[in-house]
Amino acid sequence: MEQQQSGLVQNLYYYIQQRVTTDWTTDPGMAVLLSLVTCGIYGLFIFYKLLDRRDKHLARVANMANTAVALMTEKADAAGKTELISQEMSQIQMIQREMYDQSRERGAALWLVIGILTGIGIWIGYYFIMDDLARHDQLEAQFFTLMSGALAKLGLAAEGSQAAPNMPERNFVVYLVLSIVTCGIFSFYWLYALVDDGNRHVEAQVQWEDFIYSALATA
Repeated sequence: MEQQQSGLVQNLYYYIQQRVTTDWTTDPGMAVLLSLVTCGIYGLFIFYKLLDRRDKHLARVANMANTAVALMTEKADAAGKTELISQEMSQIQMIQREMYDQSRERGAALWLVIGILTGIGIWIGYYFIMDDLARHDQLEAQFFTLMSGALAKLGLAAEGSQAAPNMPERNFVVYLVLSIVTCGIFSFYWLYALVDDGNRHVEAQVQWEDFIYSALATA
């Protein structure tokens, strides 16, 4: 049992440390400036990186969540406290399934080619980035809140805390219409928002991932 838990701790550490490579960030203002200077060419690179970040981040978090839950479950079983967190576990398991379903790749390279060939493919890709990250952000907040509560009940952490979503609400239709009406000018702000929103999202969850690892690895 101890060896199995040790293996899960190592896996959890691995998935959390992966954020260094999967949770790419860049300066949104510089991304827009370079896109303007290169007549949109650099914007295609940013488009690719945004979709690639979407794919890698969602997959990493799904793996991290599964490992953290498995480790917490084993600790609860070992302490004879499984029933104590049964309510949280039922909700966490539903979130895990949604995270797994959502973690399927969109395919950054494929959508880059579609965007180059059709133009409109870029805006469709923008929709995927906006919608997927907004739904993922909600799921993450629920997951971290439930995990915090369960860990507190098990005595592995202090009093449970509430995680809040950090992605602003943005209306795809409004952004699309404004981009069309302004002959693409508004799309540069759209690009800025996509970069900035994603940056804020991945940065905000660092403390939550570290909290979960600290609670499970040091207990």
